Amino acid sequence: MNLGSTAVSLGGITFGTIIVVLVILRWHKKGGGGGKKGDGGGSRDWKQLIPFTVALAFGILAVLAAGPMSALGLITRFSLWGGDSIGTLYLVYGIGGTSPDVTRAAPVILSPGGYAVYAIWAAVMVGLYVWSKKLPRLQTILGVLAGVLLGLSQGVAGMAAVPLASAVNAAGSWYAGVMQ
Repeated sequence: MNLGSTAVSLGGITFGTIIVVLVILRWHKKGGGGGKKGDGGGSRDWKQLIPFTVALAFGILAVLAAGPMSALGLITRFSLWGGDSIGTLYLVYGIGGTSPDVTRAAPVILSPGGYAVYAIWAAVMVGLYVWSKKLPRLQTILGVLAGVLLGLSQGVAGMAAVPLASAVNAAGSWYAGVMQ
């Protein structure tokens, strides 16, 4: 994979899926409050997965909407290259399989207001990572990385990118209308 390209191999998508599965498994076993309540039933607090889910959505939109010459675009492409390389190494040398190119998504264009809302979202993600004492930092980083790796696959991009971009553009239209 070329560091400047926006392409993903089967290894990258596999690595992104492994991240999602491991975070959910950890939540289910340990972090989700899997202890028993008085009635004998287990209780897992799904709200503990909200930071990961928001970070996952952010990563999906980052790989599809960030401009190639922007700071976010460069960070996204570097993350995509690194995660894709790890996944490819795992599939090819760790398992003995192959890792063909499976990029299916095209970049998503946000409206000017959509980019403004996305810029605010990016600042919030950075602020939460730097200053939050309650949110799990590793889970947030893993969510963004998994989103970047999965965002270019047809299934994920088809299910998530269009609704995400539409929601961000709608919020951007509202934001631009209120601020003008």
